[in-house]
Amino acid sequence: MNRIINIFLIISVLALSSCNYLPQVDKVKITQLQGQVQFTDTYKPDAAICIPAAYTDKEGKIEGQYRINGKTYGSKSLKEFTSIHPTKGLVIAHEWMSENGFQQHVLVKNGKVRSFKDKRRFRRRALCYSSSNPGSLFIIESTRKMTLNEFATEVARYSTTAVNLDMGRWGYGWIGNKTLCPWAVGFKHWQTNWIVSN
Repeated sequence: MNRIINIFLIISVLALSSCNYLPQVDKVKITQLQGQVQFTDTYKPDAAICIPAAYTDKEGKIEGQYRINGKTYGSKSLKEFTSIHPTKGLVIAHEWMSENGFQQHVLVKNGKVRSFKDKRRFRRRALCYSSSNPGSLFIIESTRKMTLNEFATEVARYSTTAVNLDMGRWGYGWIGNKTLCPWAVGFKHWQTNWIVSN
């Protein structure tokens, strides 16, 4: 009898230890964007959704090129151009494909997940769309800290095209009635980098 109990305990311990090597399933939260969606450098307190997009430096200057109402600003980087198209949703290409857009890390393009060397873990946010519903944009946020690889893999379960959004020191803004990073609200006017939705 003791031998049977010992065998059962050994099997249980092995089963528990093997769970540590199983891939973690990182859950996310999805928010649908309604109405007109655009990239802007103007703080819009009346927008239903207003969140940072491209990376910015400490002075709030956008890193890379960006495009607002057909006019291009900033300095071009090696990142691809993310255009916010009024009917096609997100269009990621080597040139601007609409009047509004910015440069950022592409997480998913044409259903294929990108890989990254960065192993740091942070809360993540992405602007996404699915080819099954063209023109319909949505936000995916991680519910825990992830690497870019982990986040890109999770995002690909829900979207065919996705671009990373800024979640660093400029990670403030709001989605509906939810204010993000309240400690930074006092610095909101320094930011020149917003995705807004009516």
